[in-house]
Order: sequence, then structure tokens, then C-alpha cells
Amino acid sequence: MIRGWNSKRQKLVSYVLIQLLITGSCLASELPVDLSKHNIAIQSSFTGSTVVLFGVQTATDDAGSNIVAVLSGPLQNLVVRKKRKTVGIWLNRSEAVFENIPGYYAVASTGPIHKLLEREVLLLYQIGVNNVALDLAGAIEGRDYGPYREALIRHKVQQGLYFAEPAAVDFVQAGLFRVHFTFPSNVPPGTYRARVYEIQKGKIISEGVTELSIRKAGLEERIYQTAQDSPWLYGILAVVLALLSGWLAGAVFRRT
Repeated sequence: MIRGWNSKRQKLVSYVLIQLLITGSCLASELPVDLSKHNIAIQSSFTGSTVVLFGVQTATDDAGSNIVAVLSGPLQNLVVRKKRKTVGIWLNRSEAVFENIPGYYAVASTGPIHKLLEREVLLLYQIGVNNVALDLAGAIEGRDYGPYREALIRHKVQQGLYFAEPAAVDFVQAGLFRVHFTFPSNVPPGTYRARVYEIQKGKIISEGVTELSIRKAGLEERIYQTAQDSPWLYGILAVVLALLSGWLAGAVFRRT
């Protein structure tokens, strides 16, 4: 159950925080990271984009270190509905509302994440698509929300907005690394945050953060803002435009 999963996650997070305070390993140093670009404009010709995240390892000893990068955002609400066949017709019979979940989520790492960090740490930092906290609104005690969570992740993966497997981290030279993140044409606009962790012997020794902004531009931006700020006006304009298109199509066909 999702409620049970969240309760377990909270206990694990509390345990990890206590361990970090005891060991003092929470004082990770800053990892220098940056992006090839910090702004992406969505226009009518937008078919997707790619950004390169790069940074430099801080570890200088012979033991070396591993890199894990997480890029996610923006937060959004999503409704997952379950259909059942009723009198020969498929109808929505139940639903689960998820609040403040990332609209996009991708991970890159130098190896299997479950071998680089313990399960508790993966849950704490939400590393890996199965470790992302997907919070429910108005959850009912005793109800199994597992299938809804699985359906949400599966749908996001099919849309190209969630990535089930980590991408590769390329090392260039002298500790310099880079990661390629791709965005589909249906990427949601908003602010994205990239978190990069340097790992050594199962512990995070440094962490870097940088942000990316994806915004609609031109006419798309005006339409998007109208839909967000004045949905009633957007609805009226959409109906009027549909009527005009139908009238214009009918006039053309009559002439031909």
C-alpha cells in the first residue's frame, strides 16, 4: 500500500538522518557542476531538446569516486483513474490524486545505484524512479494504492518524461564528467533542478545543485498564460475558434 510505503519511507528517512548526525557525514562538500544552457524556449517548432550537465570530481585520492545525477521538476498534481467494464462500457470507477509530484524525472550514474548507496539513502534523496515520493491527497486508510502508483510511473515512462534506467555518466579527463539529459516535445514548462552526488565507499562526499528553466515563448506563451490565468476566457476562445474553423472548412468545400 502507498500509505504503508510512505510510513516506511518516513521511518527510513528518520533513521538515516540520525546516522548522518552521528557520523557527521551530512557535511558533504560542494561539488562544482553546471549546465550547457539554463533556459529552453518552447515554441511551435519545438520537437524536444538536450542539455549537458558537467562537473569536476572533488576526490583526489587513488580510491576514486562515483557520480549520481538526478534531474527533476516541475511539481504538479496528477489524477490516476481506474476503469472497469460496466454493462459493456468502460467507465472510470475509482481514482487516486497525487500531489506535488515531479513532471519529469531522470537519473544518471556511473553504476547500478543500488550498489553505490544503501536503500535508506536512496529513499532519503529520492534517487531512482522507484524511490520518488509520490504523495497522495485524501488517501483512504486500508486501501491499496500500489496499482495507481505503478500506473502513474508507467504512464510517465511511456510519455518519455520518466526514465526507468539511469543514463550513463561520461568521464572526459582529469575528473571532468558530463551527462546528457533529453527532453521530449511534451515536456512540461517550469523550473527543473539538477542534483549531483559524488559517492565514495558508499557515502556521499560532495553535492552540487544547478537549475534549468523551460518556458513557453511567443504565441504559445500567451495561450498558456491565458489558459492558466483565465480558463473561462480560454474556453470561450477555443469554442469560437472551433466554430470559425468549421465554418471556414464548410465554405471551402461548398466552393469546390
